[in-house]
Amino acid sequence: MNITFWGVRGSIPAPLAPAEIKEKLIHVLRMALGRDLGEKGAVRRFVEGLPPHVAGTFGGNTPCVQLEAGGLTLICDAGSGIRPLGLHLMKGACGRGQGTIHLFFSHTHWDHIQGFPFFSPAYRKGNRVRIYSPFADMAQRLRAQQRSQFFPVPLEAMDADLEFIHFPEGHELMLGDVRVSNMALNHPGGSFGYRVEEGTDAFVYASDTEFTNLSDDDIQRYVAFFSKAKVLVLDAQYTLLDAFQKETWGHSAALKGVDMARQAGVETLVLFHHEPAYSDQALQDIHRGTMKYAGFQGIDRVIRIVMAYEGLELTL
Repeated sequence: MNITFWGVRGSIPAPLAPAEIKEKLIHVLRMALGRDLGEKGAVRRFVEGLPPHVAGTFGGNTPCVQLEAGGLTLICDAGSGIRPLGLHLMKGACGRGQGTIHLFFSHTHWDHIQGFPFFSPAYRKGNRVRIYSPFADMAQRLRAQQRSQFFPVPLEAMDADLEFIHFPEGHELMLGDVRVSNMALNHPGGSFGYRVEEGTDAFVYASDTEFTNLSDDDIQRYVAFFSKAKVLVLDAQYTLLDAFQKETWGHSAALKGVDMARQAGVETLVLFHHEPAYSDQALQDIHRGTMKYAGFQGIDRVIRIVMAYEGLELTL
């Protein structure tokens, strides 16, 4: 199972501002002072050795995660990150009108659907796009987004074979040898997590959920769904302080994610759905603080903790 992250921000796309790029350049030039970069390849080695948040960016696109499992292409959510994913897929079978996509929606808040009108494979005749959601009116929701008041191209202009499949909460489905199940999350308007299993490998996508005021039964429900996942992608939009101040907004903090991952026996925890107001440096600080918290409890020795960024690839 191969996992690629194409969009990792929450709420609204957050591209780098010119001032942020300038600060990155200043920081890099300071780091380069006194170094001999005249040798062939020295500049490239220097850049490749920079911290990821300095050499690049965590990214500004909203949620979209691609899975390649059992010879199938599965996608979780269609935030703005699905646009570059679509362009990538068009280089293969989708560009020939021979692709099949399995697209799972967690919910229909705008940051999780806003990229769908720009998903190129959906406009190529011959492609098959299977759309799964626990919301029975999913087709109407996507169609409403592309009404002429909001977007110039209607859903009916998509020439691919679009099939909407109702996937009720608590059900399972088999896609070849891949098993997919879902679970309701704690989020305004409703949201759902997905568990994808191929053999003994399990991947869990649980964006947009809040872990406040939960009973022991509720906590154990999450732990069971996350249990023994090789990779758990989990909402960690806020700092702990912001999570307290924005209670009931439907998002969580990284430290709570660590606790849940520990109880569930997760191998790799991916912190996801980053707050759009947080800079790359702020996200790096959150990751550093999370690692420190995990270290105090010895969790860092059993769980790998990763800050999601565009282009991140994981293999199970």
